Amino acid sequence: MVTVHLNGKDYEVDETSDESLMEQLKSQGAEIVAACGGAGICQTCAINVKSGELTEKTETEEMMDLPEGHRLSCQCRAKTDLDIDLIY
Repeated sequence: MVTVHLNGKDYEVDETSDESLMEQLKSQGAEIVAACGGAGICQTCAINVKSGELTEKTETEEMMDLPEGHRLSCQCRAKTDLDIDLIY
């Protein structure tokens, strides 16, 4: 388990899980919007990564041309403890 610090609260997520970071955080009550249902096309679940390591970018994320440090929480998983902010 790794710790994710988001909006002043800590969450524990399983870095070995197949569930996305968004799914794991939402299951613990984090308020993350996903207008596309996690398909990776709306960018409403975008996060700014202040510290920590995530899985490699997916093809979907590569096509989005996100700014440096931004990821889609529906398309990645935590590898280490994270400090992140929601963008939207």
